[in-house]
Amino acid sequence: MGISARREREKQYRRDTILTAARDLFFAKGYRTTMEEIAERSELSKGTLYLYFNSKDELYISVIMEGFRLLEERMNRALAGAKGTEERVKAIYFSFIDHCLENREYFRITQYFLTEDARENTSHDLVETINGYTGELLEPGVRVIQEGIEGGEFREDTNASDIALITWRMATGILDLAVMEDEADGGAENYRELFETAIETLLRGVRKRKE
Repeated sequence: MGISARREREKQYRRDTILTAARDLFFAKGYRTTMEEIAERSELSKGTLYLYFNSKDELYISVIMEGFRLLEERMNRALAGAKGTEERVKAIYFSFIDHCLENREYFRITQYFLTEDARENTSHDLVETINGYTGELLEPGVRVIQEGIEGGEFREDTNASDIALITWRMATGILDLAVMEDEADGGAENYRELFETAIETLLRGVRKRKE
C-alpha cells in the first residue's frame, strides 16, 4: 500500500472513530453532549475533531444522516419484496415504523433536531441537507401512491404528495408515543398494530370504488 492510500485509510479511520464516539454520546446524553466529551471518548484532541467536522452540529447531523441511510436501505429491501400497490405502500411505511422502533436512539435525536431551538442554532446549509434528505425519503411513497392513481386503484382526486406526507407524519406521531414507553412493557407491537389500523383507514379513504 502506498503512502497516499495509507494516509487516506488513517483519515477515514479517525473520522469513523469520531463519529462512533459522537453517536454513542448523542444516544446517551442527547444534544447537550460537548465536543470535549467527544474528544475524550474518541481519544483524540479537540483540535483534531475540527479537522474532520466543523462543529458539533455537523457531527450531530452526520449521525442523523447515518440513521437516514439505514432507513433508506431498509425501505429499498422492503419494496423489492413487495407486490401490489397497497402492499408496496405498506412496505414503505412499515419499514419506517420498524426501523424507528428497533433504533429508537436515531429516532429521538432526529426528533430533537425538528425543534425550533435546535434549528435556530444550526447553519442554513446543514438544515437544508436534512430537509433535502427527508424529501428523498418521502419520494418512494409519493411514487407508489401516484402509480396507484394512474393504475386506477386509487381515486383520481388523490394528491400523492399530500397522502405520502400525511402517512409519514401519522407514523411519526405514533412513534412519538411509542418511544415514551419502556421497551420492556412490550408496547412496540401494540403501536405497530395501531399503525396497521391507521394505514388501513387511510387506504380505505383513497381506494377507488368499483362501479
